[in-house]
Amino acid sequence: MKNEIKEISSKSDITNQMDEYMKKYTKLWAFSGAIAAIKNGEIIFQQGFGHANIEHKVKNTAETKFRIYSISKQFTAVAILILEEQGSLKTGDYVRDYFPEWIELDDRITIHQLLTHTSGLANETDDAEFMKLYGQNVTAKRADLINFVNTKTLDFEPGTNWDYCNTGYFGLELLIEKLSGMSFSKFLDKNIFSRLGMVNSGVIDDFKLIENQASGYYLNNYEIIPCEYVNMNMISGSGGLYSTVLDLLKWDSALKSDKLLTKKSIEKMNTNYQNNYGYGVDVNTVDGKQVISHNGGYRGFLTEIHRHIDDDFAVVVLSNYGFTAVWKLCNELAKIALGKEYETPCKPPAFELKPELLEGYLGVYEDNGNTLELKKVHGELQLIIGEMYNFPIYPISENTFHQTWIDEQYTVDCNEDGSLSIWGYKKK
Repeated sequence: MKNEIKEISSKSDITNQMDEYMKKYTKLWAFSGAIAAIKNGEIIFQQGFGHANIEHKVKNTAETKFRIYSISKQFTAVAILILEEQGSLKTGDYVRDYFPEWIELDDRITIHQLLTHTSGLANETDDAEFMKLYGQNVTAKRADLINFVNTKTLDFEPGTNWDYCNTGYFGLELLIEKLSGMSFSKFLDKNIFSRLGMVNSGVIDDFKLIENQASGYYLNNYEIIPCEYVNMNMISGSGGLYSTVLDLLKWDSALKSDKLLTKKSIEKMNTNYQNNYGYGVDVNTVDGKQVISHNGGYRGFLTEIHRHIDDDFAVVVLSNYGFTAVWKLCNELAKIALGKEYETPCKPPAFELKPELLEGYLGVYEDNGNTLELKKVHGELQLIIGEMYNFPIYPISENTFHQTWIDEQYTVDCNEDGSLSIWGYKKK
């Protein structure tokens, strides 16, 4: 792929380059969603792409509301830090001190560990039983979920390891409600959204309609398909918020000031405690500068926010195609804004892979009960994810395949023991 770097002398130069990039990108790859970026306090790009609802031909705009899934975690984390500044809790406190009735919960788990994914609690959404009981069950009750969570065996001793855990953020949601005397939704509305003018953001309530909300879609072979229902009321604190790209730029600006939190609390949130993770955010360094980010994704949505703190720049990509390469879009658009070398969108040429080599790659790959399958169907290669979704792919090198619809590739790695893997999924 051709790399480019163009001289930037003004805000309009950045805007024009981003616009040019997205025109080239959307001619080659499927994308539906919205993008916005801000630099030095000025919005430099905002645009909608594709359709919020394909069936009714409603187009996406910068004001379309998207489910942001795990980007929600940073709002939950800020809510906890607001309560700490108010004197209601300390992040070092033990969770059981606030919920003595949770007799099955390990009494060594702290609020800090819930925030940083170091509690050892089993991740509820990795559990097939949980997803069966609550994922699509409109009558599921939170009390049932609390019992489900508290009776699970720890994955590791609290504080000794790191593993991404939605369960911990469910606990934080309940803690916010208990200490504030408000619902999670009302607490966020009063203490965050109203204060920042984020009028197009909130907590999803499955029993209420949300105007101007995008529908979620996925890809199955060469068909765009609507995604099935998921009970959002069971994942509010970990992934149950909706927002717009413009509202999330307001969020970025607020976290560079004292509108919500003191500088001390913001630094606490943006500290890399373990595995490049802070309080609800990924904490990384790029070219010696701090980048705070997070993604989200499930049931037809993929979302990403990258906040380049030292460069006073942020970019948000929200997509209602659950198969979009949102991280790469964020990354390349940031390079444009910061005057760095970036990849010009292009489609890699097909590689003639030897039949015997391909035959060795075909098969099922597994990781913690989840599966990928590299399969030949009617003479065409497909990557089948979770036995449900078929992605058409083609070889671009001896061990790398590229998605036909989006700018994403999959490499078959040979492990030290001679086994093969894709994305960490090991061939059976």
